[in-house]
Amino acid sequence: MSAYPTSLAAASAATRDQVRAAIGRVSELTLEPHSRVGSVLIYGPEGYQSAGVLRESIRFLEDWTLVVGVAVERERMTDWSFVETLNLSLARFGVQVVTPLSFPGSPDDAVAVGRNLAKALATIEAPVCVVVENVHLADERSAEAIRIGLRRHGKQPQMMLMSTESLVNQSEQQLQGLAQSRPEHNVIVRLPALSPSDVQELAVERAGRPLAGRVARQFVADTDGNPTLVTGLFDAFQSDLLQSPHPAAIDLDRPRIVPLLPRQQAALDAASLGARTAAEIVAVLREPTAIAAVNRVAAWLGITETFGAFDLDAAERAGLVRFVEDAAVPTVAPPTRVTGDRIAAGIAIERRREIHSAAADVLTGLPVLRHRIGAMVAEDTTLVADLIDGSLTRAAVGDSERAVSLALSAVQLASPGAEYEKAVLTAGTLALRLHEHQRVAQLKGELAALPESQLRDAILADLEVLAGNREAGIERARAVIDAPGGSATTRALRAHAASMLPLYDAINEHHELVAGHVALARRVLADAPTQAGEVDAELRWLVRPRENELWLTAWELAAAARLRDSERLADRMARLDLLLRVTPDSPAAVDAIVYQARTLLYAGRVTDAANRLHRAIRVAPGFPDSWLKHTALTMHAHVLFLTGDWDNAVVTGRRALESAFDDPYRAALPTAYAVSGMVAAARGGADEVHRVERLIGLLPPPGGGAVPYDPDLPDLMLAELAAAVGDPLAQLQATETARTATRRGSAWTWLPLHIDALLALGRTADALGIAGEALAGQTPWNRSPHAVSRLHARIALATGDPARAGTLYSGIVTSQTAAGQPFQLARDRVDFAAALTAADNPKRALEQLELAAAAFRDLKAGTYLMRTLERIEELADHAEPRASAGRGHAADSTGGALAALTTREREVAIAVASGLTNREVAEQLYVSVTTVNFHVRNILAKLSLSSRRELRAVVQGPAARRSKGHRKARDEDGPVRS
Repeated sequence: MSAYPTSLAAASAATRDQVRAAIGRVSELTLEPHSRVGSVLIYGPEGYQSAGVLRESIRFLEDWTLVVGVAVERERMTDWSFVETLNLSLARFGVQVVTPLSFPGSPDDAVAVGRNLAKALATIEAPVCVVVENVHLADERSAEAIRIGLRRHGKQPQMMLMSTESLVNQSEQQLQGLAQSRPEHNVIVRLPALSPSDVQELAVERAGRPLAGRVARQFVADTDGNPTLVTGLFDAFQSDLLQSPHPAAIDLDRPRIVPLLPRQQAALDAASLGARTAAEIVAVLREPTAIAAVNRVAAWLGITETFGAFDLDAAERAGLVRFVEDAAVPTVAPPTRVTGDRIAAGIAIERRREIHSAAADVLTGLPVLRHRIGAMVAEDTTLVADLIDGSLTRAAVGDSERAVSLALSAVQLASPGAEYEKAVLTAGTLALRLHEHQRVAQLKGELAALPESQLRDAILADLEVLAGNREAGIERARAVIDAPGGSATTRALRAHAASMLPLYDAINEHHELVAGHVALARRVLADAPTQAGEVDAELRWLVRPRENELWLTAWELAAAARLRDSERLADRMARLDLLLRVTPDSPAAVDAIVYQARTLLYAGRVTDAANRLHRAIRVAPGFPDSWLKHTALTMHAHVLFLTGDWDNAVVTGRRALESAFDDPYRAALPTAYAVSGMVAAARGGADEVHRVERLIGLLPPPGGGAVPYDPDLPDLMLAELAAAVGDPLAQLQATETARTATRRGSAWTWLPLHIDALLALGRTADALGIAGEALAGQTPWNRSPHAVSRLHARIALATGDPARAGTLYSGIVTSQTAAGQPFQLARDRVDFAAALTAADNPKRALEQLELAAAAFRDLKAGTYLMRTLERIEELADHAEPRASAGRGHAADSTGGALAALTTREREVAIAVASGLTNREVAEQLYVSVTTVNFHVRNILAKLSLSSRRELRAVVQGPAARRSKGHRKARDEDGPVRS
């Protein structure tokens, strides 16, 4: 029996949406007049939980009466057993299908039973959907009868939804042909394997904690993305996920035992001796291995194919191993690594050691190290040294995952004394080199207990600062700098520690100390070696003088920006530009560019920031030791939001979030989460925003230090949502939270929304007070000319000076800066229109509102669009009083009719009225297309309307005709087009 529950399917949100969309599409077609029966088959191999996906999807199915049957293995060989299962569901309607199983003597043929089924379904006076879970387990006679029954097609629409683990099963093939005459009525959805991003998404849903990209990638590699096996790994790693201080600080080297899939377990139990022996050897080998090498391992163990003692072919037929081609070499591997681990766990320890010993003797290359560990041979005295050498070799080729894993294995196996000290120092050194600090954080105590050395203190300095212990980190770095000795390696370590001091200052917002520490670093660097060959081999990566100068200049730039030293800021920006032109791509170049982009962003120069970020994002994957490579993606996603490229902002936001889980600086995670939710917030997608808010709440404490980019973005996301839905109180609460939090690194980017909320709530004095502080430079808010003009304009409008406000807004909306930020420009146009209206210039106000409406429509910002259209309507009534009577009805109908709808129905109505298709509405509101179809039908019924065109007329009124940017809808009529 399976060890896994099937109540909730381990499928990604994208897969769920794909299935729901397919069902919704077939449902719509089948409900059309004179339609034939429709069918949807959901297919996934064993473990893909196709039945669970189907069960979840039908919860969103409207307008259908469900008749549900679940086929089970034990009844598969019993004729008519599945029809009898359907009878249990049909009993609710007081009808039964006559079969020979329940009514002995009745006709024993599929045609007769199929006719009986058709009659039973015809008594249900509503569209009928027959749901068959596990159709591959249904008996063939029942499948044939169901096919015949549904093809007889009564007066009511009929649809069949099925799940299967096989596309070659006879029962499934019987039912698959239900609608072959109308291919669009007959859909097969193939469930995909989980991707690393899917696994990260499910980790939060299932385990309640985020998962680093390296961990998610390993889970996928070990399971081939099989959802059930991935779920098993979640269970096996549950305690690690809950206790780990960082999403990436999880030990993946120790195999976790996951139950076999039911058919795999049955095959293992029934396997012949030869098949089982072959499966066990392949399982212990774990990685794909040449068949010739596997045969040599078996021969080493004294096992031959004689009398079937070793039978790879039988193991493959049973599904216990798989044959693959690796560079044209016949190769064999377990079905998945976790399957192999489970089979290996059932082998006696001594037998496993024998297989490992054989593999260690027979195989070559890096895999041998794993088998030497498994063999546990006392005489293997060079194992730890070889593991250390292997880790350094993998680091040299950029394989950070394997490099640190080998080093940590060496730590576990090393003998007390010099061997152990070398292993611990190697692991720590790799953490410095590859920025894998989170994976060795648990060794901090062991490192501190080692004899005093420069290398030990350099490692501990980083670990202390990243853990929020700045003073301890500074003390360790000082010890490295002050260490005696004049060797090249000593001087290289001294230069490294001195160069890190300004970064430690920046992380902890001690920008006033940066200049002094940069000067110290440059003095120390002047004495540092410039040729890598002078330094010990494992530390030659420390010799990078040009990169050190880039880093120092970047930290000077960051300090100048925070200290508002405009002269030094301009000088450091220019110097970085010069250095970046003559310096090859490097981790320091990535960090310098990101610091430049952050400075430009805070100064309101969004387009310039975007141009610089492109280079950083392009080259960052090649430099694991960049401090800000993860932040670059987060900033890029935010830039795309600011510049109005919202579709790409959503995609990049997801990538940024996946990347941030690997950032050793875990304080950056909330910002990455918030960036991923900004588009949803601006579009009024409350469900998605609150989901992101909940996920942020699940993160472990961020520790000390400043966030590399805008720590207030989580609150800004909530404020944007409140602004989108027109809730100034919630908007004020979100921005007030940011104001009182006084987070390190805050740039007060929430200030404009804070002032808007205060003004909307009538708290003008409070708004003027905080605006005055900001304009006087008494807050961290960056006073860029464009931002200052906007704030002055907003104050002028609020204090009854529309002429000054209009003059300021006229310059704002025509500026080059505004042109690159269409969302903010549209909001500024709305405020400009208010100033023009107050100055008795309704014609120009209408022009600004129409331009704003066009921008909001392009951005799919439905709530902003509707408010803008309402203002156009109000202004038109004021400008043309003779027509006000006719328009008054439209305005009344908009407010009154929509007031009769539920909150969700009103959201859907607004989105539909803005010209979005049902699919676009579903994407904006984060629901299925089927759900949108259902809401649109209800809306039309409640408002006594017959088409979407009429709905737009009611919601928008004459404003729709006046808005020059209004586009022709892509689906003029009909309530359920998608």
